Amino acid sequence: MYLEAFPQMPHSDNNPLVRMKWLVDAAMERGIAPEEMRELLVAPEEAEPDWDALPMESYIRLFNWVAERIGDRYLGIHLAREVDLASFGGGTYMIHHSSSLKECCQYLDRYDQTISQGVAIAFIEGARDSRLEYRVFQHASADTTQDMEMAMGMLVCFIRRHLGAQWHPERVHFPHATPAQLEKFHTFFGTEVLFDQPVTAIWINNEDLDAKISNADPYLLEVLRNHVDELQKSILDQNNMISRVCYHIAQSLGSEDCTANTTAERLFMSRRSLTRHLSKLGTSFQELRIQVTAEAAKKALAETNSNISEIALRLGYSETSAFDRSFKNLTGNSPKQYRELARKTHH
Repeated sequence: MYLEAFPQMPHSDNNPLVRMKWLVDAAMERGIAPEEMRELLVAPEEAEPDWDALPMESYIRLFNWVAERIGDRYLGIHLAREVDLASFGGGTYMIHHSSSLKECCQYLDRYDQTISQGVAIAFIEGARDSRLEYRVFQHASADTTQDMEMAMGMLVCFIRRHLGAQWHPERVHFPHATPAQLEKFHTFFGTEVLFDQPVTAIWINNEDLDAKISNADPYLLEVLRNHVDELQKSILDQNNMISRVCYHIAQSLGSEDCTANTTAERLFMSRRSLTRHLSKLGTSFQELRIQVTAEAAKKALAETNSNISEIALRLGYSETSAFDRSFKNLTGNSPKQYRELARKTHH
């Protein structure tokens, strides 16, 4: 019965991998046999899955299926208390060699692609508090609720290990609809939790971020940082140019960094080289930015109740009218019309 609700989906070479042995272990600890998970993810004639790292698409499906299978709406929050951030590999190892919480956040931002090419983490500093934004790159219809709640929960648990069990973030935002029961969220995250927001994010007071959490060996840090830098470059080299550019655009949408110059710098090349590479592929930075922005807009319109003006601002438009025109040119519908159609289709 449970498997029928989660039909098998074909593997795609463009489907990035994510480490997920922790999820398989958690499912088994809750009484789910490996055979059940295998039946969900692959056809009988296919080879045994690599349980250490699976495509992001499979990870999201398995996470949702396990939550439904055991009847735990809050599985992501519960697992946040059990799973170490370093379980995801890559740049997450760096958090245990950071001298401050702020440095941890900076590493998560800098090395997010070594965690998975299916996510983007951005650290935005403010005058009084700063925030970490977390995005998962999946089809607009994919339900990433469990993953996003666990990601925010893991950050909270990590910070509490250094600042005490009573610590709460300034506020937390989730893009999914407001759940029927808020008590679990208020108990775990505090009362400043908002839903139907454009992006998953957590705000942390700057004084808390300055807290020293270890006497990190600067030489060890340098070795680790060089290793992760090499891994980051390797990942970028293996991927195609368009995917890499789209990733950086998505990560910086709505900020002053969403430019060809900044993207070229992050890809370790000149602006001229970036333009030349994209031209050979029949596209341009501007075209890709329009496409990525449109996909982000579709997801925000379909999945949140945020004001269209707020969505436009988040996506880098200074005026809602400009967003309306651009969106209609691409989709044939105004943002309002698209939202109405998406909700009719969903229901």
